[in-house]
Amino acid sequence: MKYKSLESLVKNKNVFIFGAGGGGDIVGAYHVSNKVKKAGGNTIVGSVVWERFAVDPYPGPIPLEMMVNVEPIGYSTAIVSSDSYALRYGMEVEPQITKFVKTVGEKAIFIDLTKGTEGVIRGINDIAENYNIDVVIGVDVGGDILSLGCEENLWSPLADSISLSALYHINFDKALAVYGPGGDGELDTNTILKYVSDISKQKGLIEIMGMSYEDSELLENLIKNVYTEASLIPLLSFKGEYGNKMIRNNTRVVKLSPILSTSYLLDVDIVYNRSELPKLVNGTGGIGQANQALNDRCLYTELDLENDLMKLRGGQSKEPFDLNEIRQQGISNLIKRNCNPIKC
Repeated sequence: MKYKSLESLVKNKNVFIFGAGGGGDIVGAYHVSNKVKKAGGNTIVGSVVWERFAVDPYPGPIPLEMMVNVEPIGYSTAIVSSDSYALRYGMEVEPQITKFVKTVGEKAIFIDLTKGTEGVIRGINDIAENYNIDVVIGVDVGGDILSLGCEENLWSPLADSISLSALYHINFDKALAVYGPGGDGELDTNTILKYVSDISKQKGLIEIMGMSYEDSELLENLIKNVYTEASLIPLLSFKGEYGNKMIRNNTRVVKLSPILSTSYLLDVDIVYNRSELPKLVNGTGGIGQANQALNDRCLYTELDLENDLMKLRGGQSKEPFDLNEIRQQGISNLIKRNCNPIKC
């Protein structure tokens, strides 16, 4: 193991920390950035930008070309200001990264997922060149980025797979942080912790990080203005809430406990090598290409769900949408096309 603590990884270095799984992961990235600052690093925060359909009703991540009032950095990244927004087919959408900038007062970096793994790699390289970055840390809220691809409750493998693949292929010191294990209601907390244990057996666990009262105050101030369910769970857990909580339109359940306020700093290479998912999206130049690679292995993704929801809305269905039912039908359709499932 090259680095044996967060401090040894980041002290006196310029560190780019980005939310890897979606728009709300900017909160997790902010939490980790505060840890990095205390460990002696200089930080800049960013995120891939894929909003929940409650915020952005159009399928897929927001492309850089749809962002307004940003300062592009190369091909697939941009500096976000407090008045940045997306123009989605005539509709103005304020992403969580803009709300972050408004609340915290720090600059933040938009990463365009629509350009696939190659676009994210290129974007991180552009950021590194512009800000003299030494270290890159990806942050996933919930920990599904550790998934193997065979798990029944894996709802959103696409963004995680692209981000992990990109992290693996950049030529910088790097790490992956899992914030709030099981907090997004997909893979449960015990599964995530088992995966962390497996990684630890391979000497891939660098550090386990907790949450202080000071951390909770900073997070509470941010979450007042940023729309997120998964990133809220660690804070609620720290503040003493315990037991089951329904999220995601009552489609998923999370069991709150103090363990959900912890974070795990992991070796990227070991995480990458234990899963087939990031390898499937290697070399992809667009989100559709990456999505198809996962579909071919029977993985119904968050993009598939959003596309199916859009079709139902376009048909002006009067029935309430059952997301579990839509997802199960989507998986059945993939199986009918003779996809090849991943086996664990």
